[in-house]
Parts: sequence; structure tokens; C-alpha cells
Amino acid sequence: MHPDWNQGAEIQVPMHKIPNLPLGKVQQRHVVRIFFPRLYNAESPVDYLTQDKLALIYDRCLRPTMMEVVPESRDKWPTTYAAAYAHSRSCTGSLAFSSTDIPWYRLEQVATTLLAKVADLGPAFKDAYFGHELRGTKGATIHNGRDEDERRLAMDDLFEHVDVDSLDPGQWHVDVALTISVPGHVVTWRESSHHEILSHLMPAASELQISRLINNKTRFHLDRALQIKEFAGFRATTTKCAGAQSLSYVQAYCTEKNVTYSLNPGVFRRRQAKELLQKETEERIIKDMDIMSNIFFECAGEGEVEGRDGCARLEIRVPLADVMNSLSTLPEELIQRWVVAIDRRVWW
Repeated sequence: MHPDWNQGAEIQVPMHKIPNLPLGKVQQRHVVRIFFPRLYNAESPVDYLTQDKLALIYDRCLRPTMMEVVPESRDKWPTTYAAAYAHSRSCTGSLAFSSTDIPWYRLEQVATTLLAKVADLGPAFKDAYFGHELRGTKGATIHNGRDEDERRLAMDDLFEHVDVDSLDPGQWHVDVALTISVPGHVVTWRESSHHEILSHLMPAASELQISRLINNKTRFHLDRALQIKEFAGFRATTTKCAGAQSLSYVQAYCTEKNVTYSLNPGVFRRRQAKELLQKETEERIIKDMDIMSNIFFECAGEGEVEGRDGCARLEIRVPLADVMNSLSTLPEELIQRWVVAIDRRVWW
């Protein structure tokens, strides 16, 4: 980025900190955003646009573009941003958004026209660009990593709605994962294996470089299971590790966390000590503990339900160009050293 566009001085800025707005989506979780790098302010970085700028983009760029390129949809676009905002606002004050479909064969013209109109708003809006974020694809492309044809088909499915030929393979990154499971068991990682795992994934890195990464608390995070020292996964940012080559991120974890993990605070949320000092919150905690106990009881396979297993999952982030040859399989002798399988009745 050029924070001073007149002098052309370049700085590196995380993409998510550049002012942007979500413009559309493909299916449910493929989000298309438009970024405005000239609106970035290093002294007061915010990633969102103010209401006046959103109104300007809608009234003078987005709606006119749709009227011009997709005139058949003119009845679907509110006359102004203010009208669209008022229509989307519920009686509780929250926003509920609607969507309008755009034919795929008009998308390129929509993109070109929209960026041109945005640039005409003034110097602060020039050099805007689109960003595509594909999320929620975990488990959607399950395949046998040993089979090259299956790997290729999985890649084709992942980028079904993307023109791969127009991408720079070095600028797109993909998470590749390998799952280790044993029926009726919870499989988790050994802490003593972390050094060897990273050495296997980064063969060009020396023993000293791997040790320095593991000891760096800002780039390496340990995730213990059951508060047992030997049972632990990890997360490692490897972009600054010499010898990592194209590998930028590694995560080793156990999927048993899916039982308790939630984006929204629920019964497994973190509790505060003061909740034990109030009768009402104390009673709620006791009820929640009963619910948690029943969930763990069912996960163990007790009663009339089949239990819930846990898998050891290894994920790496690599450039698109390296996806086909990354983490397709692991040697059996390494798996034997890296993980431990616990009967699910014992685990839960």
C-alpha cells in the first residue's frame, strides 16, 4: 500500500484492516468485498466505511451500475441508500438484509462499471479492488489424499464458482487438512511430537529454527486437552520462520472441541467467579452443569445413543500453486508417534 499516494512510499498492511464493504456472496459463505486502500489511515485504522460514504457509493455507484448493466432488476433496488437502510431496519433496531441475484454473464461488466464509477467519486476512492473470501468449506471436499484424481476433483469442487485461470496462484492461499480417526475413540496429539511435526512439514528448517519457533509465544500457541501435559495440539504462524518456504500457518488440534465450541456464548461459555456469589446465577450454573454432564454422558456412548468420536486434525496453509502436492498423506510410522487414541468412554 501507499500511505502517501503522492510520494509513493509503500507499507505492508493486513488486508482485513483496509476499509472495505461486503458487496455480495456466492452460495452461503463465499463473500465478495470491495476494498478502498486510499481510505486507510495508519493513525486511526478502521476496516469499515462510515454511513455517508456507504450512501455515496450506493447512490452514485452501485444503483446506477445495476440500472445500466442489469436493467431488468431496476424494480429491486431502493431509490436511495436512506430508503434501503430504512427498509432493512427492524422494529428492534437490528438490520435484516435482502439480496438480489446477478446473472453470471453480467458479472464482469458489473465489476468494471462499478469500479469506474467508484473511481469517479474522487481521489480517496481510486484504486479500489475486489477481494474474494471462501469460508466454511471445511469437510465439503472430503477425499482420499493418496488418490491424485480425487485431489483434483476436490480442488475443482472447492473453486466451482471461481475462474481459477484468472487467479495468481501465488497470491491465493488454501487450507489443506488431514484427519486421523479411530472408530470408537478420541484421537489427539502428543505434545512431545510437535517438534517432529513441524520438522516434517518444513524440511528446509533446521532444528534450531524449529525450536525458536516453538519457544516464540507470539507465533506458537499450545492448546492442552483435559489439562494433561502430554495431550496438546498447537497453532503456529510460520511466515517469518526461515525454512518454512511457502508454508504460512500450521494447526494441529482434536475435533472433540466441537462438542463445547460455539461462536455464541452457551452452556460451555467461560464463567466468572462472581457468578457463584449470586443465588440466581449460581442456580443457573448448576442447571448448566447438568446439561453439560448429559452431553458428555451421551458422547461417551452411554444410554441409547451412539457415542461421539474425536479426530486428530492437521491443517496447513499454502499458496494455491502448492495445494496439489501438500499434505496428501502421512507415513504410518509418524502417525504412530504423533497421536494417541483413547477409548471414547474413558475420554468423555
